[in-house]
Amino acid sequence: RRRGGTVVVDLPRRIDDGVAEVLTQLDVGVLVVPAELRAVAAAGRVASAVGMVLRDLRVAVRGPYPPGLDDREVARLLGLPLVGEVPDEPGLSRQGTAPPGAAPRGPLARFCKGFWERALVEAGAA
Repeated sequence: RRRGGTVVVDLPRRIDDGVAEVLTQLDVGVLVVPAELRAVAAAGRVASAVGMVLRDLRVAVRGPYPPGLDDREVARLLGLPLVGEVPDEPGLSRQGTAPPGAAPRGPLARFCKGFWERALVEAGAA
């Protein structure tokens, strides 16, 4: 925020002093939530705590989706703006594979590209 630029941080679920300090430096937070009821409940607790420190918290939902629980419903349950769906990255669970998003045309890379394009448009409008 103070010096500009893009920084991506992967934070733990529990908020301690270090995590709280990182959150105060962020402009936007994206909470990635699997489309499972228990995960949504846990994400609600995380969102509640994070929301006390970070004003702009959004949600990205990772499928597959059980009946009656899609990305929009997860966002509604959490009361957060929906960034989109984080698609499955085939082969990610195999050892020795490239990190998520490494393939420039892979599902995660496409999601990230779309997110940043929308974020830049929003920043220009502000």
